[in-house]
Amino acid sequence: MTETVTETSRVDHDIWRQCISRDPRVKQNTYAVGMAFAMFGNYRDGTDVYPSMATIAEMVCLSSATKVHPHRKTLVECGYLLDTGRKSAAGTVVYHFTAPNDVIAAVQEGRDRRIPGKPVSAPQKPSEDVPGQSEPQGEEKPSTARTGPLELDIEHKAFFLGGGTADEWRWPAIPYAEAEHAYMVYTGRVAA
Repeated sequence: MTETVTETSRVDHDIWRQCISRDPRVKQNTYAVGMAFAMFGNYRDGTDVYPSMATIAEMVCLSSATKVHPHRKTLVECGYLLDTGRKSAAGTVVYHFTAPNDVIAAVQEGRDRRIPGKPVSAPQKPSEDVPGQSEPQGEEKPSTARTGPLELDIEHKAFFLGGGTADEWRWPAIPYAEAEHAYMVYTGRVAA
């Protein structure tokens, strides 16, 4: 990768994860390394990201820290990590999360098109009477099931980050298994 993106902006963790998810230059293993980086730093503004490469390697099951470097380099070259020129007390490089402005614009455009709680559906065909098909019964109720992926708030994420168990789950409206799966997807440990 020889191309360096110059027009970038600092972003928070949420936008950063969405941006690297949309960028075709970020391949599967680089994406996994990026998701591991996303576990560190200031969540509000994407600053002070300084995990050790050994920690990242362990998180994404790479055999050594040196296997992380090509993926970290790709994230830097694509404009997703900005080397601040500082080092942590442990001697690791301190980064800020950044993203190319065109990718940020695409993410924002996608957000602006969504209407919260209103899933986009296909155009409806006019209904045709089908013989033998009965009308809904009076006791039948519309489904109240979620129509999109479960989005965890900061309290839920903190619960899992702190090692909470199913017995300690305190949100009865959200099944623990669904929340646990959503957290695993959020952290990149399982595919969406």
